[in-house]
Amino acid sequence: MLRRLLAWDVLPDTVVYHGFDLDPAAVDKAITELARWAEDAGFAVDTRTATEELETTDISLTADDGTTVRASFTVGDAVERARRLDATYDLLVGCAVFDLLDLADALEPLVTLVPGGLVYAPITFDGETFFRSSATDADAPRVTPETERAVMAAYHEIMDEPTRPGGSRAGRELLRAFPAAGCEIRAAGAAGWLVTPPYPSDEAYFLHHLIDGIESAIVDAQITADGTGGTDRLTREAVATWADRRHRAVSAATLIYGAHNLDVLAAVPDS
Repeated sequence: MLRRLLAWDVLPDTVVYHGFDLDPAAVDKAITELARWAEDAGFAVDTRTATEELETTDISLTADDGTTVRASFTVGDAVERARRLDATYDLLVGCAVFDLLDLADALEPLVTLVPGGLVYAPITFDGETFFRSSATDADAPRVTPETERAVMAAYHEIMDEPTRPGGSRAGRELLRAFPAAGCEIRAAGAAGWLVTPPYPSDEAYFLHHLIDGIESAIVDAQITADGTGGTDRLTREAVATWADRRHRAVSAATLIYGAHNLDVLAAVPDS
């Protein structure tokens, strides 16, 4: 996201960016990729590990025109950090993350980081996932509409379990949650994902991982299911068969995938 904001030239000449993730591997990847991109873009790069209670790495980027970026990447919980952080920022970006958070618990501490600033929540999932095969080969393994509906229903129901943060309709929930937190919605719109063959880049890689994630989520839910919801309508064998046929369709470059997301931009009051 920082690379995109810099490439779009929408940031001021001096930027301080702070990124959080619970997964150390994700933080390491962010550091490596940002440093590689910045060097290719002509920035002078200086990387150092900061000393504090959380594992943090700072990257300083300096361009020939004087543009400077100080990016800090921390392994930790952004919401818990926000409750204790004295620093304030101008912009909070949560890309594809607000659908994983308990908005009632997380939104208020996060928006306090940007008094008088903006919150940008792109690609917030909002309740629709679909797969279709473009194959016309009569011998190609198919997924019945009944199985497809059951798998998607179970997948979305798992997102909405009371014990899990976030939900399958977080995009529209943001339209209520931001005003409830005293924020003004400045813009909102659809941000659908649509992947169609032929796959020009990493789409096949993405689709294989997505199918694995859906399968494992449903199987894990079945282990603790109490006989209610969508998971009781599916056997593990049925889910495994669904996943196998979807993987084969990806390998054959015949699978179409779509998801409905929302982008939301909100302004935070000064106090």
